[in-house]
Amino acid sequence: MVRKPGVNTPLFLAVVLLSFLGLIAVYSSSAILSAEVYGKSYFFFLKHFAYVAAGLALLSWALLCRFDFYRHPLFIYGLYGLSLLLLLATLNSPIINGTQRWLRVGPFSFQPSELAKLSLIIVLAHYLTLKKELLSKGYQVLAIPAVLVALVFLLILKQPDLGTAFIVLAISGVMFFVAGINFKYVAWVMTAFVASVVGMICFYDYARARIVALFDYEADPLGKGFQIVQSLIALGSGGMGGVGLGDSTQKLYFLPYAHTDFIFAVIGEEMGFLVAFPVLLLYLVVMIQGYRAAINAPDMQQMLIATGITTWIFSQAMLNISVVIGIFPPKGITLPFISSGGSSLLVLLFAAGILIRVASGKAK
Repeated sequence: MVRKPGVNTPLFLAVVLLSFLGLIAVYSSSAILSAEVYGKSYFFFLKHFAYVAAGLALLSWALLCRFDFYRHPLFIYGLYGLSLLLLLATLNSPIINGTQRWLRVGPFSFQPSELAKLSLIIVLAHYLTLKKELLSKGYQVLAIPAVLVALVFLLILKQPDLGTAFIVLAISGVMFFVAGINFKYVAWVMTAFVASVVGMICFYDYARARIVALFDYEADPLGKGFQIVQSLIALGSGGMGGVGLGDSTQKLYFLPYAHTDFIFAVIGEEMGFLVAFPVLLLYLVVMIQGYRAAINAPDMQQMLIATGITTWIFSQAMLNISVVIGIFPPKGITLPFISSGGSSLLVLLFAAGILIRVASGKAK
């Protein structure tokens, strides 16, 4: 089950560097809040450090594990079934900020949608590989994959979590297209899912308010436009070289969710464009190396898994940064490998291990 790994160095280093930068950014952005709430400036940092360490251990295990493990039906359908059960369980979870996204066990909480994204990638790759001879012959082959996506998509939409639902669509659409399904049929399915998102936006007042605030955030800078305004102030204050590590003023209760959703704004304010831009380049490295791994994968299943994971990481990073720079409404999406958040870190680092495993170019 364990083999000698072949590591894609640029991809591995990009993930590790992003995780290391996350440790610095989380401590800097959360120290004051942590001291006020818990009496210790390092409370959030230590929690984040523990998740990073556990996530890197999972990455190492995923890298060392033979790929046959990821082909086993018990793993594939067991993981997907577990994800659905956990998503269903969130419907009875406590409402936090108007949503039901978290399951809590004692002092620990978990966001099932993070696991659901990985499980969907793996089950789609498995099914599409099994039906590869039929993929170009008609829309009928899309029925089961569309149902697999719909179950995850609708349960996430119900929470509601429109940002994660959007990422699920991006992952699924790209995987369908890369698998060789006629683009016309993929477009039909994706249109139906997008219509569902639009319907949810129309149904929820908070979602409509965020859309309106995006286009006219200056009209209500202390209300609906507050998050966007404060984020742009942070980025503008940082300039080229930043105001200095730990010296952000926007994190002092002006910028909401400074160590999670808006951590990129703190990076831009404290470390400036000279650090913020390389962060973008590191995500670009992940995208290039991830898709290159997919192109060079020894079989279709590995190709689709690499495609799905790469699309997930890059689309989530771009969605988060788009929110921070004010071109997309706030969605509660973490910045991969950097933001504080145990569920996201653990699952993303495990997924990154699988991606690096595929990039090694070995079939087993």
